[in-house]
Amino acid sequence: MNNLVKRALFGAMYVATMVATIIGNNPIVFACVFSVVLALGLREFYTLSSMIKGVRPQIPLSIIGGLVAFLSSMSSINIGLWAFLPIWLILLITELFRKEEQPMHNISFEFGGLMYVALPFCCMAQIMTLGNYYLLAFYIFVWVSDTGAYCVGKMIGKHKMSERISPKKTWEGIGGGLTFALIAGALAANLITEEKNPLNLSTLLWMAYAVLSFTIGTLGDLVESIFKRYLGIKDSGVFLPGHGGVLDRYDSALLGAPAALALLEAIKLCSEMA
Repeated sequence: MNNLVKRALFGAMYVATMVATIIGNNPIVFACVFSVVLALGLREFYTLSSMIKGVRPQIPLSIIGGLVAFLSSMSSINIGLWAFLPIWLILLITELFRKEEQPMHNISFEFGGLMYVALPFCCMAQIMTLGNYYLLAFYIFVWVSDTGAYCVGKMIGKHKMSERISPKKTWEGIGGGLTFALIAGALAANLITEEKNPLNLSTLLWMAYAVLSFTIGTLGDLVESIFKRYLGIKDSGVFLPGHGGVLDRYDSALLGAPAALALLEAIKLCSEMA
């Protein structure tokens, strides 16, 4: 099986799994699938962190903490974000007894992993409580606009966006991604029925949601790229053959999810105040 076929096959399996999990709207299935991805993502982050001299994060405890926060976030009363407080306290206390040479480095990366990987997954869980099709739309916006940016950049891209961090990204590609995002947002407004849109997002708001998901997601891609460039690696792991690791697959979603949740919560608040 050549690399292109392998990439397409595993990519299709990944997309199908994510779409089925979100559309199914079964809390147990959602918790299981996303918990596995989250645990693998945290493990990748802390394994990569351990490549830096003197850094030895508490990997099992940090992963457990991230999972507790994520599962707590599935509640509609949003206790997941509060769950980070005792987790951080436990990590600080346990670091006292480890007798490591660089405790501040360890704590920084332990907290960094929770903020960079676990917190966005908590935001995804919260988006599900607002409406599962909002999370589905978020992923589709990211996938479609990323594909559009890649295709347009490949065809006509000449002006580099950030050659130091990601040499292949161009401003033409960004323009293509924004165009695809706007189209995806307009389609979502027409295809997602009223009962699946409890916040009553208008066409303009759907398009804003799509553009925000792509814009912040692109920055998320650059953030992960600078991490890998610093470590001198190509992929963060081997989550999907031909696609790299969890962080490679979710780099856009990790920064995009908190922004998406903030927008939806703002819309909800304005609706309640109206």
